[in-house]
Amino acid sequence: MQRRSGHHLHLLWVVYLVTEANAPRESSTPHVTIVAALIVPATHDLANELRRDSLQVDVGNADVMRNPPANTVYVFCFDAALGVVLADRIVAWGSETEQRPGLIGVIEDGGGHEREALLAAGFDDVIAGALSARELSARVRAVYRRMHWKSVRAGRLRFGVFTLDLHNHMLWTEGRSISLTSIELAVMRELIKARGRPLSRIQLLDTAWGDEDLETSERAVDNVILRLRRKLPNPDSIETVRSVGFRLV
Repeated sequence: MQRRSGHHLHLLWVVYLVTEANAPRESSTPHVTIVAALIVPATHDLANELRRDSLQVDVGNADVMRNPPANTVYVFCFDAALGVVLADRIVAWGSETEQRPGLIGVIEDGGGHEREALLAAGFDDVIAGALSARELSARVRAVYRRMHWKSVRAGRLRFGVFTLDLHNHMLWTEGRSISLTSIELAVMRELIKARGRPLSRIQLLDTAWGDEDLETSERAVDNVILRLRRKLPNPDSIETVRSVGFRLV
C-alpha cells in the first residue's frame, strides 16, 4: 500500500458517496459520505474541505458496496493499477438498480490511459492527476445535475426509433430497454434533441458535460459514443459525420 503526502494516496482506495439529505431536489445540499479502506487524518482533512464547500460530509468504511447502490453520485479514489482492475466490478455494482447512480473515478497517480479505461468501463467522469476538493465538489455537482435533469414533457424525449426516459435513465429502441449511466443519458439526450442534425464533439461537451471550467477532453465524447453503440441493437444508429461529429439516423 502506498503512503504519500496529499489527500488520498495514503489510501488503497476510497469511495465517496454523495446523496441528498432529504428529498432528491437539485436545490438541496448534497450529502457526502467518505468511505475509506484506511481512514487517516488526510481523509478527515478532505472531508472538512468539502464541508467548507457547502457539502454535508460523513466518514465511513467500504461496506457501502455490500448493499445495492443508492440513486446518488459515488466517487471512487484509488491508485492507477487498482482502478483499472476494479472498474468493471464497480460499474456492474452500479447497474444493480434500475435508477443508476453517478460514478466518478479519481486516480491521483494515473494518466490518460487509466482515465480512458475507466470511462470506457462506464464511469461518468474521471479525474487523473492531482485532486483538489474544489474540483471534486464541482464534478460531483455536475454529475448530480445530469442525473436529475428534468424535461418539461413528462421526462421523456422521442426521435425516430428512440424513446428516452430521463427520470429512470432508460432508453427504449427496437423493442428493447437499455439502462444508461448519467453521462450516457446526457449525450443521448442531446443527440435526440438535435433530431438528426450532427453535433460536434465540442457541442456535446458544452451541452452534455455542461461545465466549461472543468477540463474534459474531446476523447471523453468518443468513449461515451463507443459505450452507447455497444448497448444499441443497431450500433449504426449513431452515425459518425466525418470532420463534424455524431448524429442519430
